[in-house]
Amino acid sequence: MSALPILLLLAAAPLGELELQSAIKQAQRSPAVEDRIEQLSRLFLGMPYAQYPLGEESGVEPQPRWRSDMVDCQTYVETVLAMANATTLAEAKALLDDIRYSSPQISFSTRNHFTEAQWLPSNEAKGYLREETSGIDPAAPTARLVLRREQWSRVKGLERLATADIPEGSFSIRYLPLAEARERAAQLAPGSVMLIVRAQDPQRVVRVSHMALVVRTAAGLVVRHASFGREKKVIEEPIAAFLDRLGTYREWPVVGVALARALDARGRAEEVLRR
Repeated sequence: MSALPILLLLAAAPLGELELQSAIKQAQRSPAVEDRIEQLSRLFLGMPYAQYPLGEESGVEPQPRWRSDMVDCQTYVETVLAMANATTLAEAKALLDDIRYSSPQISFSTRNHFTEAQWLPSNEAKGYLREETSGIDPAAPTARLVLRREQWSRVKGLERLATADIPEGSFSIRYLPLAEARERAAQLAPGSVMLIVRAQDPQRVVRVSHMALVVRTAAGLVVRHASFGREKKVIEEPIAAFLDRLGTYREWPVVGVALARALDARGRAEEVLRR
């Protein structure tokens, strides 16, 4: 087992609206979206992890639609992407809705729940992300997620999605096997979303179990993510150490990582705001 990675552990207070507004304004001075993502994702280091921190303010999950006091792995990535394409905090809140939902109608049913089947294709179509894995390795293998309501609705933890509009069928995602990802780590683009792809397990259904941001710092490429492990907060760790640690999981093995390049989606932002 590899040595534990060096983690950046900071005690983060909730981010105030004035602080967020100022950070967005400052980030927009950087023309490159990967630089804006690095600046804005840094704000959240040390923020507590919470399961399902965002919701629709009513209904199945009545949590707020925006918050800056706690995140999970997905809401961390979503919030940073929204802020990186916004010029004001109000715009960021509108873009967060656009990233999280498949349509302008905000509801538990229209939320992008499954990463491979909903979240990724929706945000690629909207121009927030571009599939990057096959650009790194055109021969990258494919993981498949098969969704059949009569099957997944009986799996513990997925019962909460009973009223959601979940598509049925087979959904694929290209990934780099862990050993290859380690060899090609220097080729990964800053500003990418890294998706952790697990071995197929009928008792869990999903293939993507976690997501993170790849950013460049003075120390080199690091992975920033909301850790649901022992840290229970947003941390950063060197990319090599992060990939090495993924290889130590035995109960539900990690087969590799998929990459999606974050795009400058300010054109999409203008369209959303006109609506």
